[in-house]
Parts: sequence; structure tokens; C-alpha cells
Amino acid sequence: MTAARIEVVQLENGFRALLAPRRSLPVVASVLWYRVGSRDERTGETGLSHFLEHMMFKGTDRYAKGSIDMLTAKMGGNNNAFTDNDGTAYYFALASDRWETALEIEASRMRDCLLDSQEFASEKNVVLEELAMGEDDPWRPLYQAAETLLYQVHPYHHPVIGYRQDLEQLGVDGMRAYYDRHYGPNRAFLVVAGDIDVERTAARIRELFGTLPQNAVARREVLAEPVQQGERRATLNTPHAVARLCLAFPTTRTGERDDYALDVLAHDLGIGKNSRLYKRLVLEDESVTDVSVINETRLDPGALFVLAELREGASLQQVETAIREEISALARTGVAKSDLTRIRAQIRAGFLFQDESVLDHALKLARFEALTPGGYRTLETVLPTYDSLKPEELRQVAARYLVLQRSVCVHAVPGRTEAQAKAKPAKKARANVKAKAKPRKPRFAKAAQTAKATKSVSPSKPRAMARATLAAMKSKPKSKPKPAGKAKRRTAK
Repeated sequence: MTAARIEVVQLENGFRALLAPRRSLPVVASVLWYRVGSRDERTGETGLSHFLEHMMFKGTDRYAKGSIDMLTAKMGGNNNAFTDNDGTAYYFALASDRWETALEIEASRMRDCLLDSQEFASEKNVVLEELAMGEDDPWRPLYQAAETLLYQVHPYHHPVIGYRQDLEQLGVDGMRAYYDRHYGPNRAFLVVAGDIDVERTAARIRELFGTLPQNAVARREVLAEPVQQGERRATLNTPHAVARLCLAFPTTRTGERDDYALDVLAHDLGIGKNSRLYKRLVLEDESVTDVSVINETRLDPGALFVLAELREGASLQQVETAIREEISALARTGVAKSDLTRIRAQIRAGFLFQDESVLDHALKLARFEALTPGGYRTLETVLPTYDSLKPEELRQVAARYLVLQRSVCVHAVPGRTEAQAKAKPAKKARANVKAKAKPRKPRFAKAAQTAKATKSVSPSKPRAMARATLAAMKSKPKSKPKPAGKAKRRTAK
């Protein structure tokens, strides 16, 4: 779909909607995106964006607790939500003869969420259990440690799910203040894709959202991360049987030209069986069982991550040295022309596959609208930008960002710490809740996953979002490690 086929509805209260008609199937998907994520949390309120997302399913003045999911199920559809560093989104997929119920629900949740104190206390336990489960994950602590070292000043420093101390002391009044500060029509936009009547949909949006007051404050600026002056390192003792490592480099923002070049470099370095690191570490050295590279750009400058899981008996130092050698070679020689042709084909396929379902298409539009300077119109320039990248430019980008003297390296070494040995095993969170902050084990990007949209798609790498359902954006192997983003709130899909 081209930008010319998108109808934009702009309301006086600041609310904006993108309407993307597609009549191939009688299905409609809606995504309501709030421009608030962990990036917007102040000191002492980490994890609030994600916790509030949970509470948005716990009742409004019109919809009692449980009724949103019940209504969705009765209509044969699905709904879910995710929170990541830069945003929080709620989405529905329903048949086209009943989808407008989703608009009614979202209009009610925008300003009239109940935030009941008893529900708040109960859901806090669920979130704390999520956090405990994440601490037992083999990849999340590793990724989180690297992220903490990368960001010393910027709020990307703290995890999406927050810190236990902040969550434990949080009260319902603090959440209500956060809700009032960030949730409102002037901090949100809507994407509706599928079998819709554009005029009727625009009128319904004006009716439901046009009278809502602008009570959300403007998004604040955050401190920019200073240029890293040297290498940063850390070692984690973990309760797992194998060693892992993460090497990370500060990079650029989503949608900038260098971001596209970094996508290509990530493929050449460590995505797929034709990549440098797979050939070197898995096939030749036989020192690792898994290796992957993730170009994790965001609203503010992000990072490129290299993650590896070692074979038993392999040396962390030798694996790290091999990775450094391949990165140096890439920065010195760039991407071979034959490899560039293959990588472009993989990226193109992944980008186009993101339009297979109306939900994926809606999420793709939303991600571009939220994170790129050109908004959804950037979609028209994505593939031409990849095609315009030449080997010399790619070599220059590699040399500019993949600087080993400004890298972060974290080793995860088998062996419990004293605190871990004394700790009680974490209870399992309820089945309808998925860790929302960072991920599970990286599941190395395949062509169809090379999408830069959800910044989290599928439970594979750190940071959780609503993975399996979100496949969106450019063409990134985004598994963050699938990094979760961002994080999937519930199993619903």
C-alpha cells in the first residue's frame, strides 16, 4: 500500500488517525498507539508504562473487568497490547461487520480507565512475577546488562518492565497521575486497516474521540547519551549450564539512512547461515551453538547487538576474539557484491511479507508513524533506500559505528551467586501474562522476520512486545532478542 492510499483524519484535540482500506478479506485491524514508553518514566517510576498497560484491561466506566476480552472472544476476534521503550500500543483484529466495538473500547479506555485499588494490588503481584520469571531467563539478564552499560544517562538505561524496588513501592495514586499525564488524544494516534468504509470510519472516529479533552502533557525531551569514551565490560554469574556473551555498539535512530545500512551489515555479519559469524563460529570453529546480530534502532539512537551461545567447553575469550576479528574485517572490506544482492532479496521479501495480514500491516504503519521523522510516508522510501546502498557506503557505515574501542561486552558465566543460591524459585506468572520486558532466547532472524516494526516480534531475543503477531517495520531481524520488547502482555493472539 502506498502513502497516497492512506486517508488521514486530524482532530482539533490533537488526535490523528490513519485509515488504510483493504477489501481483500472481511477483516479489520486497529492499533491505538500512545507515545509513551519506558523512555518517558522518571526516576522512581520505572515499569509504570508496562504496568499501566495491564491495568487498561481491568475495567473502565463503561466496560467492567474482564468484559473487553469477553466481548472480543464473543465476536470471534483477538486483542492484545505491548509496551516497549518508545511506546505503548493496543490492538484488535475483528470481522468487518463488528469491528467498530474496538473503537468504542479504546475511546473509553483513553480517559475513563478505573484503576481500581484492589485490581491494582492484584495485578502488581502478576507484574512482579513476570519480573522474577525474566530473571531466570538465560538471555534477558545478559541483554539488560549490555543495555545498562550502553546507556549511562538516557532512560533507555532501565528495563521496560522496571526495577523491583520501584514496582513494590508504587501506589495506585502514582499510577493514576501517570495515566493522566500521558494518556490523552494529543499523545495518541490510531491506525485502522482492512475492509472499512473510509467516510463512515472517519465520522465514527470524530464522534468517539473528537470530544475528549487534551489533558495529556506534551512529551518531554530526555537527556542525550554522551559519546562513549572507551570500552565497557561486565561479567554475570548465571544459574545456567552454558556460557553466553553479548557485544554491543551504540548506533543511530530508526529511519535514518545509516539505519538501513546497519540492517544490511547485520545480515552480513550474523543473520542466517551465509553470514560471517555463522560460518566462522558455528561451522568452522564449532565454538557456538547460536549466534545472531540485531540492529536495534529506536526513537533515540539505539544499538547493534551481537549475541552468542557457546558450546560446552568453548572459551569465552576465544569466541569474543573471533567475533571482534569478523567485525574488523567487515569494517575493513565491507559487504561483497554477491552477498549484497542476496541480502537485498531477503530484506525485500521480509518487508513485503509484513503486509500479508491486515494486523501486521496496521502494526507496520503504526511503527513507522511513531518512530520515523517522515511517519507512515517513510514506507514508500524503504525499499529504494536499501537498493541505493553501495558497498563503499556500507563499509564506511561499518567503520563509523562498529568501533571496538566504543563497544560494550558482557559475559554470562555459569555459576550461581550467593544471592541466587539463597533465592526462592520464582512462581510462574498466570498463563495469560507474558513477560513484557525483555525476551527469551534469541531465535535468529529468518527472512520473513527481517522486519523492523515491532522492535520485537516473537519470543526470541530481549525486550518483549506482542511478538508473534507483530511483524512490522522496515526489514530488521528484530527479535530483540526479540529483544522483547517489548513484551507480550498475554497469550491472546
